[in-house]
Amino acid sequence: MSRTRRGAALAAFAVAAASFVAAPSVSVAAAPTHSDVSGVECATDEGSAARVRPGQHEHERNEMSQKEVVATERETRARLASRKIDIQAVTTVPVVFHVITASGGTGNVTNSQISQQIAEMNQNFAGGESSQASNTEFQFTLQATRRVTNTNWFNNVDNPSVEAAMKSATREGDAGVLNIWSTNTSYLGFATFPSWYAADPELDGVVIQYGSVPGGNIANFNLGKTASHEVGHWLGLYHTFQGGCSTSNDQVSDTPAQRTSTSGCPNGKDTCPAAGVDPIHNYMDYSYDSCYNQFTPGQKTRMKNQWAAYRA
Repeated sequence: MSRTRRGAALAAFAVAAASFVAAPSVSVAAAPTHSDVSGVECATDEGSAARVRPGQHEHERNEMSQKEVVATERETRARLASRKIDIQAVTTVPVVFHVITASGGTGNVTNSQISQQIAEMNQNFAGGESSQASNTEFQFTLQATRRVTNTNWFNNVDNPSVEAAMKSATREGDAGVLNIWSTNTSYLGFATFPSWYAADPELDGVVIQYGSVPGGNIANFNLGKTASHEVGHWLGLYHTFQGGCSTSNDQVSDTPAQRTSTSGCPNGKDTCPAAGVDPIHNYMDYSYDSCYNQFTPGQKTRMKNQWAAYRA
């Protein structure tokens, strides 16, 4: 992620924050910390943390180049060498869910949908959708729901300065608290990686398109699995097509190499000469929600390691 836009974003904070109108909270949590800004990179087969909406060919958000991946992996190994890891321990992650709406209520996500979204994430991370899936031993519990009416934040979160203003005013908790914002982003969602937290703690979290929650209005992407995909990034996973057909690809040995992202659910898709067809059912591809059904044991280990290195 590029961090060169921080100054401009924070300068814009005062203007954007002036239109902040907070509705009563559904539940109560600790006082908020503050947030920052992301970069924008071109869409490639590298490690982006954004999921583009169907039918669109946009630049992706918060992308890691292969050079950045190499540096991050080196840093992670160094951190893990000095930490004891209990790979079997169940990790419970508190969630603060921020519902951002436009004036008039456009974009409202109901309490029922939020409950369904958390349940979907728990099912996905518990390996509940396939006998081939791993129980990652990450669980999510709703700590607080925050409701904010701000038309600028709702419609323009893809602008880094607007994203910075929104997150600076609303983000809560430390590295172990998952903040999710539902907005009218032009992407299905975008996220930050664990290794970015130390430099930009106020930026940390996941942004999703409000129509991607269970019962939302985006056909083929309204079962709530966009949040699971983005939380995978938040826990340190790259896309399954990260690095293409290289031997290291997504840094996980049990996800077959994959040259290109997947659209739909094309069984048998195979874009690399190495053994194994493309992992189209993996939550970290770009498949339809109905196609997703698994994280792998290797991805579980990676998430546990990333948690130990950066979030524990």
